[in-house]
Formats: sequence, structure tokens, C-alpha cells
Amino acid sequence: MPLKSVYIGLGSNMGDRLSHLKEAIFLLEKMNALVVTQSSAIYENRAIGISDGHDFYNAVIEGFTDLSPLELLKSCQAVEQKMGRIKTDSWTNRIIDLDILWYEGVFLSEEKLSIPHPNILKRDFVLKPLCTINPSLLIKNASHEDQAVNFLKALDTSGLNELENRLWPLGKINQIVAVAKNGVIGKNGVLPWSIEEDWKIFLRKTRNGILIMGRLSFQEMIKEPDWDNSRSYIVLSHQAPKFSHDAVKYASNLEDALRIAEASGKTIWICGGESIYESSLEISDVIHLTRINRVYEGDTHFPDFETRFGECHSKIDSNFKDLKYTFELWIQKK
Repeated sequence: MPLKSVYIGLGSNMGDRLSHLKEAIFLLEKMNALVVTQSSAIYENRAIGISDGHDFYNAVIEGFTDLSPLELLKSCQAVEQKMGRIKTDSWTNRIIDLDILWYEGVFLSEEKLSIPHPNILKRDFVLKPLCTINPSLLIKNASHEDQAVNFLKALDTSGLNELENRLWPLGKINQIVAVAKNGVIGKNGVLPWSIEEDWKIFLRKTRNGILIMGRLSFQEMIKEPDWDNSRSYIVLSHQAPKFSHDAVKYASNLEDALRIAEASGKTIWICGGESIYESSLEISDVIHLTRINRVYEGDTHFPDFETRFGECHSKIDSNFKDLKYTFELWIQKK
């Protein structure tokens, strides 16, 4: 069955707060708890209810999970425990705090877990970062009035200090690709398959990033109605540009494309085709790979990468009808 979308709040007010937030995401992925697709900005916030408490770093991440709400809660608690969080009955400083804020299609009120989180609408340090990811998220019901951004208007957010640090993706240069069982990634310039969930996750992950791709891949990309929403592009092509748009730049080689991308300050996503994946493999930090459990005919293939990237960092199974596939993360060995 398809994965469920979730939002998780993160907080830390001890030690290297930024590193703690990043480590929590790293561990959630390593435990196969969710496919992270977005993160908010980080907000520095005063400690509430803690005597002499240090300021918090707070953020929200969006992801997709195959776990039940209670299973996801156990994963969050396992991360807290692994990072040294000591649970007490009173409010104290903490290395890491993880809260499930919202879980697709679930309304739950139990002693162990309530969804949506009972304080989601009261906490500026939760609602503000959440709205930077999905301002139209319906918190309670299906009416327009229940969008997160409407509840945020009632809160005073003047005490929040937005930081410039990026929390996710953990890699600066990321390859993102879907690969068939026989290594095929395309045929005649298009994908040989149509997987709605995989495409949704691709679009969520690459928001606010800069995408490097070949001319044929870009021609397919602009067929997507949302293609220019919060994304910019560098198209690798030796041909004269035939498509003009403020979000699109052109480069004749990968070196120039990377120079333009790095100057933008945005997360870099390498999106194909075959020769671009091959030539950028050595400098890529992370591969976001969807492994499709079926053989397809095609004329382009993904290069051999496993010897360079080592073990798979994260692996979450999903399916569409009778088609099975896996969302994987591979991190470059240093």
C-alpha cells in the first residue's frame, strides 16, 4: 500500500544543537522510519517552562512512512534514547526532542499518542516552520479555514529567529533517480513507467533546489504543471537554447553547471541522463534511488555505484497495484 505522509517536529537546546537535529534525521532514515522529503528552516526560540533553560533550535521535517503511528512513535523514542535523551516527568533541557505533529488520515487521542499533536496550534516554534513546508496543510478537517497558515496568523512569532543553516538534505550534491531491476532509467528520453508516488516524492524532495539535467530530461520535466514551482534548473546542452524562462539556465558542460549551481546556494539535484549521472557520481554525496522491482526495456542505464557508496543507508518498501519498489538512500563513503 502507498506510504503515508507525516510531519515531525524536532528540538534541541543542549550542546551542538544543529548537529543534534541533523543526527536525529540521519538516525530516523537509518532506522527506515521514513523517507524525508522536506525540512523547514531552523528557528532559534526561547525555552518555555524550563528554569534557566537554554534557547532551542526548532524545525519540522516532512516525510513518507510505511509505519503505523505507534510504530513511528517507537522509532522517534528510539532515536531520542540513542542520542542520550533522558525522559523525566518535568520540563528539562534536552539533547533532542521528536514529536509526531500530523499523520495522513489519522485522528488519534490516546495516552501514548495524540494526532494531530495537541499543542500544534499553540506553539509558534512548531507552526511557523511547518508553514514554511506546507502552509495549506489541513490540520483538523477538510475546510479551507483549517489550513495551517490560518492558525499561524493568530500567533505572535516575533520571538523566533530564523537561521541560515540548512538542515536537510544531508548532502550538498544529490543524485535522484528511479532504476529498473535491469538498470534501465529511460527509453527514448522518457521514463518507461509511471509511478504516482515516486513522482510525488521526487517533486517534494526537489522543492527549493536547483536541478541539473540533460535536454531530453528537461523536455519531459516541463510537461509537469508544477515544474517551475520553487525550483530552478540548469540544462546541459550543446544546442542553442530554445526555451526561455527565469527559472532556467543553460550550460555546455557539467563543470560550468556545477559552478552556477553552487553560486545559487541551493541544494543541488542531479537528475540525469545517463552520462550526467556517470560523470557526477564521484562528487555526489547522496543518491536518492527508487529501485523498481521489474525489468523494462530501455536505452539508458544507471552506472554502477554500489562499490563506491558502500552499504545502503535507508530502505523503505512500497508498491502501486502489483508493482513493487523501494526508496533507498546511498551515502558516499568518505
